[in-house]
Amino acid sequence: MAQIMATKSQQTGVAPLATFSPDTNKYVRTLKNGYRLYNLRQVLSVADKHNFGVVAANIRSPWILNAVLNATWKLHAPIILEIAESETGYCEMPPSRLSDLVHDGIEKMIKQYNYEVPVVLHHDHIQKDVDGCVKRAVEAGFSSVEVDLSKKPVEENAAKCTEVVNLVHPLGISLEVEEGEIGTAAALADPEVEKNIADYYTKVADAEKLVSAVGADAIAFFVGNGHGQYLKKPIIGFDRIREICDMAGKYGTYGVLHGGTGLTAEDFNRAIHNGARKFNYATALSDIWFAHFPKALLEKMDAFAKEKGKARRYILNNFLPEIAKLDHSAAEKKIEEHMKFMIEKAFLSADKANLYASM
Repeated sequence: MAQIMATKSQQTGVAPLATFSPDTNKYVRTLKNGYRLYNLRQVLSVADKHNFGVVAANIRSPWILNAVLNATWKLHAPIILEIAESETGYCEMPPSRLSDLVHDGIEKMIKQYNYEVPVVLHHDHIQKDVDGCVKRAVEAGFSSVEVDLSKKPVEENAAKCTEVVNLVHPLGISLEVEEGEIGTAAALADPEVEKNIADYYTKVADAEKLVSAVGADAIAFFVGNGHGQYLKKPIIGFDRIREICDMAGKYGTYGVLHGGTGLTAEDFNRAIHNGARKFNYATALSDIWFAHFPKALLEKMDAFAKEKGKARRYILNNFLPEIAKLDHSAAEKKIEEHMKFMIEKAFLSADKANLYASM
């Protein structure tokens, strides 16, 4: 797949993906034993070859990170750790802080378990401040970024993403793009959305315009999936996943399914069977974390959120000092247990870390 990517990149004039190494990127952080992060292509190419998925966990707190790292190390599974542009603010988790936490966490895991697993550090859903977010992610030592301009026309999306890929690929940093707005507003406004949902799915032709122009390493798409909790059972277009992933594979690009919370293990298995390789997973983890907060704190947070007209997670930064004083050990244990179940049953990635030994 890497050779396919290089060939397509040369054809389109887009920079091929270099090795994520201090030789190509001065911001790459190498741990004491020589360990360094993987980029998205390194991790997803192996998942594609062996037909499994890799979960991308949104790290909204240090305690979620601890639980996710322990789960992946115990199950010898690859992992993608990510933060969205919006989360960097309301979680007070800028790229520099998350990178420090992740590298310290990996070093702790290697010391504790005496082996390594592949970790990608990914900046997700960069939408508003594209240049600034990419710059901060690069300087923090991230190995992957997603530029989400799915609300823009395909041509405008491709033009900006091409600019970004030519910046990050020579540094060994992978790029995910997005075509088809996740949880599209038009679909939500349709009173007969369940009947018409397929009309809103990402079109294969539009996805191809984007991946062929940009030479991206991964593409996210809308196939009935949505962020947060689903209010109704989602109608996922598994056939469209197959169509997009088959097309994208010709360009060495891997399929990404956002909006994982609320889907069943069987749903994920079916998406993997149809070619999806990266799976974003956020709300379920923070919901488990919230469930262990004292009732009085949750009530205060929810009252404040209601006053501001926002969901609970968007006002986290107003309560972080109180949250930091809590004992999070029970929450960490529950998140770890949940992640282990999902890794084994949903993403089928347990015991796959050994497949990366020769990389």
